[in-house]
Amino acid sequence: MSAGGIIFLGPSLVPRPPDTSHLQYRPPAGRGDLERAADSGARVIGLIDGVFGQTLAVTPAEVRAVAQRGIRLLGGASIGALRACECPTAMQGIGEIWQRFTCGELTDDDEVAVTFLPGTYQLVAHPLVQVREAARLAAERYPNAREELGQLITEVRQLPFVERTLERIREAAAPVLDTGLPWPQLHEWLTAPEFDLKRRDAEVVIEAVTQALAAARFASQS
Repeated sequence: MSAGGIIFLGPSLVPRPPDTSHLQYRPPAGRGDLERAADSGARVIGLIDGVFGQTLAVTPAEVRAVAQRGIRLLGGASIGALRACECPTAMQGIGEIWQRFTCGELTDDDEVAVTFLPGTYQLVAHPLVQVREAARLAAERYPNAREELGQLITEVRQLPFVERTLERIREAAAPVLDTGLPWPQLHEWLTAPEFDLKRRDAEVVIEAVTQALAAARFASQS
């Protein structure tokens, strides 16, 4: 199906919205997928999720090459946030995670890296950026655990991103749990959709792509 807008989306927003006549969702982007989307006729492309270690990733050079074709690119939440930071003149950055990378609060690519089950996009290893968010929320509710929460972030950060499973996070959180913060509460902050930073940013990217696509259609008709 040909669509004026294409969004690359996977584990950041499950289930993903349905395709429409103007907007199509594709799986996480790999090397060459942005160019293939451009070849298919897309005028607006949203990059949210992409592959990291599984296969070759989308490169900054590909982002710039597609932008030079006059196609509008928007990115956020995951690899989209990274590429928008690396290519500010080619891709518009969207969302809180992109802002944190832009201001230097976040610096490492593996802040947003995850592993997931093919097909369902169920997370196996969780993003460090969400561990930080869970720790922030926990510190507000349990200020006596601030030091232990800081140690939790440090320990999880030292793990390879493929090992940041809930089991390993719970093991690292043992000192935090000893302060009286119950694991079910910390688990909720780590996994519930209403606290999910990448999910929120993905929704913002989708809205921005939808608005950009509508503007492009209006401009072509006027």
